[in-house]
Amino acid sequence: MKLSDVLTKERIIINLTGKDKYNVLEEMVQMARASEKVTNETDLLKKVTEREKIKSTGIGGGIGIPHAQTSGVRDIIACLGISEPGIEFNAIDGKPVHLIFLIATNERTDSKYLGLLSRIARLFMDEPFKQRIMKSTSPEEIMTLIIEKEKNNI
Repeated sequence: MKLSDVLTKERIIINLTGKDKYNVLEEMVQMARASEKVTNETDLLKKVTEREKIKSTGIGGGIGIPHAQTSGVRDIIACLGISEPGIEFNAIDGKPVHLIFLIATNERTDSKYLGLLSRIARLFMDEPFKQRIMKSTSPEEIMTLIIEKEKNNI
């Protein structure tokens, strides 16, 4: 499964307004709820927050991948939020997170879900690509960059 299969331009926030990890998670879940795939945003926020309290999903390199499995979504959904100043996310490298991918799935799609988490980490290890995403001015531009990267890389 590719990121571009589950992320749409409607689920990309160029300038997150949240000032901390939990504000950002709430902001992203609010955006996700517009999708027909989200059936219970309250449960989604609860599961993502609970997961984050167990162990931070800040994987280093300015990337966070908060994720949850919940019956509050159908299928797999992804959202992307960008924070130029960065958000304190308790990342493994101790640095702020600038790109936050919210991934949610129902509880019956383990292999696809884990594969998607791994794919995102691989895609965004490429620093020049990550910088192009950070400098993008529209969700459409970001989707184009991701689709091109997936065609050429994975």
